[in-house]
Amino acid sequence: MIRVMKLFLTFFFFGVILYVLEGACFRLVEQYADFRLKYAWGEPGEGVFHPVLKKFGLDHFIERPKQSDFTEPHKYAEAESDYAKTVMSFARPLRDRYEDYVASEDRPLEDFEIRDFGKIRGLVLPGLKRPATMEEVTLKKARRVGDPLEYSEAILIRFLSSSQTEDYEAEFGFQERTFGFLLQNGIACMVRPVSSARDVMETISYLKKEHELLAQNIFAWGDGIAGTYLLEACRQKPGQFKAVLVANPAEIPAPPLFSGLPWMNFLVSEDLIPKDESLSRLLKWVRAGRDTESIYPSRLGGVMRIEENPAQESIMPSFFLSWLLQCSAYIENAGDQWPEAKPFPSDETQLDQSPREGNLTEGPFDLSTVEQTNQELSIPLGDGHSIYGTDPTFDCKMVRSYRQMHKDNPIIRAISNRDLILKLGRGFEKRGGDVLEQIRERDALFHRYYLSLKALEDSPLY
Repeated sequence: MIRVMKLFLTFFFFGVILYVLEGACFRLVEQYADFRLKYAWGEPGEGVFHPVLKKFGLDHFIERPKQSDFTEPHKYAEAESDYAKTVMSFARPLRDRYEDYVASEDRPLEDFEIRDFGKIRGLVLPGLKRPATMEEVTLKKARRVGDPLEYSEAILIRFLSSSQTEDYEAEFGFQERTFGFLLQNGIACMVRPVSSARDVMETISYLKKEHELLAQNIFAWGDGIAGTYLLEACRQKPGQFKAVLVANPAEIPAPPLFSGLPWMNFLVSEDLIPKDESLSRLLKWVRAGRDTESIYPSRLGGVMRIEENPAQESIMPSFFLSWLLQCSAYIENAGDQWPEAKPFPSDETQLDQSPREGNLTEGPFDLSTVEQTNQELSIPLGDGHSIYGTDPTFDCKMVRSYRQMHKDNPIIRAISNRDLILKLGRGFEKRGGDVLEQIRERDALFHRYYLSLKALEDSPLY
C-alpha cells in the first residue's frame, strides 16, 4: 500500500511539474504559444477545434459572450473584455517582445526608406521585393518579367484628426518604434491627417489605385474623432479594409448590413466607456466582426478590451499590435478564403399575405422539432407574382435543410428565401433561451441574414 501511495505521489508530483512548465512556456516562449494555438485551432483557413484539447478548458476554447445572457450593455461589454483578454492570451510572449523593443530601440527606422507618393507623405517601406510576372508586364506594372517589384504584406495607416504640421510630426515621432516593429514583419506604415470619413476613403482609394502592391491589405487605426471617421468609412465600404483598430471613438455609428466585415478591435478606457445605445452599437460591431464560420476570425475577428489604466504614451498598445500581426498571419495563410464584403441582397418581392408563424414548444432545441412546428406556411400568391424558393438569394444551410424536408410542398417552394428566413428566425426567437444562439453555432450565415433582415424591417432602431 505504501508503494502504491509513493508511486501515486511521484506521478502526481511530476504531473504538477509538467503543468507548471507547460504554463510557463505558454506565457514566456513565443514559438510554443504559437504552436499550441495552431494545435488547438488548426492551421489558419483549415482550422478545426482539437477534439481532445477542447476538453481541458484551455484559453483557446473560451466561450464567446452571448448577448442574451446580459440585460445591461455595460455587463456585456465587461464580458467581451474578459473574453478578449483570455482568447488572446497566446500573444503574451509577442507583446513582451514588442514592449522590450519599444523600450530599447533607439533608431527603429534606420534601415527603412521613408518616401512620399504623390499626395501621400511619409510612407515607410519594409523593403520587400519580388519578381514581376507576365500578367504584370501586360498590365504595364513592369517592363520585363522578373523585374523587381516593391510590395508589402499590408499597410498600416494611422489616421490623425489634426491637420497641423506639428501634430503630424509629433505623431510620426511617437509611432516610430511601433512602425519599426511592424516593418520587420513586412507591413508598411504611415500617418495620415483626415477631417472626415471621405478623407479616409479617398486616401485608401488612392493607395489601392496607384500603389496596389503596397496597399493590397489595409490596416487602419484611429482614436477619438479619427476613430469615428474610420468607423463611418468602414460602414460605407467595409471591403476596403482588412483590419480596423479604434480606441475611444468620439461617436459610434451603426455597423453596416454587410457580410465579410474586416477584423474589428476596440480599446476603450474605463472612464470613457460609451453609454447605452452607443455601447450597444459598439458591441454590434464586435459581434459582426466575429460572424463567420472560419475558426480564426470567428474567435478573433471582433474583440473589445476595457483598459483600466490606459498608457499615457501614444504608441500602439501591445494588445492592438499582437492582434494585428495575427490578422496578418491569417491573411498570409488563408488570404484566398477572405470573404468578399458585399451588402446583403434585397428581395423586393412582396407577398399578399404574411405566413402563419408556428407556435414553438418548450424544451431542448432540435432542428427537426422546430421544423415540424413550422409545418405549412399558407401564403396565397396574387396574380403576377413570380417567386422562386430555389433562388440563390439568401441561400444558407438552414434554408436548404428546411426546403429539403418540405420539397413536396408547393407553398414552401413558392416562398422566397428572404421571407422564409424571417419567419423561421422569429420562430426561433419566440422559443426564448439560447435557441437563436444555437442556430448561430449551427449556421452563422442564416443568423447573419436574419439579424440584417430584421434590422431592415425594424429600422431605424438598428
